[in-house]
Amino acid sequence: MIEPAASLLLSPQEVQQLLDRMGIRARFTQAEIESLNSDKVQNKQGFITFPTPEDHSALSILNLRKAVGTDPSREPVFFDHPWYLEEPFGKIGCEPGWHSVAMAVTPDSVGQPIYYADSIKGSRQYLASAAEVVLTLFLYFATTGKRLMVNKHTWTMDRTDNKRFVTIGAFGKKGLFVSSHEVGYSSRGLGICPRVDPHGGGSIMG
Repeated sequence: MIEPAASLLLSPQEVQQLLDRMGIRARFTQAEIESLNSDKVQNKQGFITFPTPEDHSALSILNLRKAVGTDPSREPVFFDHPWYLEEPFGKIGCEPGWHSVAMAVTPDSVGQPIYYADSIKGSRQYLASAAEVVLTLFLYFATTGKRLMVNKHTWTMDRTDNKRFVTIGAFGKKGLFVSSHEVGYSSRGLGICPRVDPHGGGSIMG
């Protein structure tokens, strides 16, 4: 079995190429590319670090689903669950700028309810948004041809209309699952892929 890469750092040019390949209509301006390339960002072990453009309306769950579809013969795709098609969280675009999200749920978070997220804030780790996690998994797949989070889900910061927290994962051959659970829910298949601030030393893009 081939192990996933220890980390992945993508430039704005690389992200643009991957988005274009997946049919996702979000574009960096030349000024953005130059600005992002001049940033110092940390290539943290076990994390994927990537930028997204100011024009991020195409990077919502619903627009990403519209772009890549649900046909498992062409990957990456979403599993065809219609439950969230009218949910407001599905319309929230991934925030512009740099993102750094863990490739796997942290071992200590597995089997913990959503409240566990409060305990990791001291180490400057936080819940990612649903769109942020989807992009993390799709960009990794588009780069390597390998799936992350095949047997796990991660809690995200997004909530449904009925106050359940959105979870993302189980990225198998039939597509990526978008699910939701109540705050007290716990499972051996559910944990947290935290996001961190990618700034603070390390490699320089450009």
